[in-house]
Amino acid sequence: MRLRKRLLFPLVALLGAAVVVLPALAASSEAKIEVNEDCIASNWQCWTSPGASPKPASVTIAAGEVVTFADKTSFAANITWKGAAPTCSGVPVSPAPAATGWEGTCRFEQSGTYQFEDASMYYPKATVEVSAAGTTPTGTTPTGTTTTGSTSSGPSGSSTTSSGSGSSTQTGGPDGANTPLGSLLVGGVSAALELAGAQHGQAVHGSVDVSQAGAGGRLEVELLALSASLASAGHSAHVQVGRVVRASLQAGTVTFTVALDARARHALRVHRRLALSVRIVLSPAHGSAVTITRSVVVRG
Repeated sequence: MRLRKRLLFPLVALLGAAVVVLPALAASSEAKIEVNEDCIASNWQCWTSPGASPKPASVTIAAGEVVTFADKTSFAANITWKGAAPTCSGVPVSPAPAATGWEGTCRFEQSGTYQFEDASMYYPKATVEVSAAGTTPTGTTPTGTTTTGSTSSGPSGSSTTSSGSGSSTQTGGPDGANTPLGSLLVGGVSAALELAGAQHGQAVHGSVDVSQAGAGGRLEVELLALSASLASAGHSAHVQVGRVVRASLQAGTVTFTVALDARARHALRVHRRLALSVRIVLSPAHGSAVTITRSVVVRG
């Protein structure tokens, strides 16, 4: 009898330790977002959560937590943060080129709504909601550096956007709303520019919301494709496959449609998919021009 009791006590202690350890292990699990090649329909890519129905991801975490990002598919992907960006490791963040077979993590220190996209996808946008410890997400976007198109981050929350006649520097809050670039557009770049990352047909459609500061200026939209994708001579050089110019702009929404030229239409018929760089140059009546570059995939 005494021997049985002696054996039971260590067993009970061991079970108690297991009860304590198991919840701790569960609490340490991370949120994950990965590439799905067949989101909603076959060959319509998006970022989604493992085990969830294949639709654009929206995950919720607490401030200070980590999200794992992965692309184990044959579809090359990278991330462009639309607003403030977390600290990432092992994740190809634009302007790093798209890649396959990678996995990395991003740590979100501040609460708010973080949005990112991959312009080459059919469903390019996804969201990470970060709440303060013990609270629910507020839906606000953290302040910090905004990365827009070919914009590169600079020190102290600044970024520089190349333009045809020099450069324009953004500083301060999201989209540089109080900067030379942001002042030409209503609400900054993200709010003012409408340009779907995946489009159909033989033209690219979009619009920009021009502020009073940009009234009287000039808008040029240029479509660029890699010569290799057009079966042209050359290597990786970009060639122009479409262009439109709008002069004497009025304040308000300015729409544009840029038709593909004959070479691009032929490549689209052959491959049924054509990756483009859309170069948007906004030149005010007085001052330096600014440039926004976005990626678009056109499908036939």
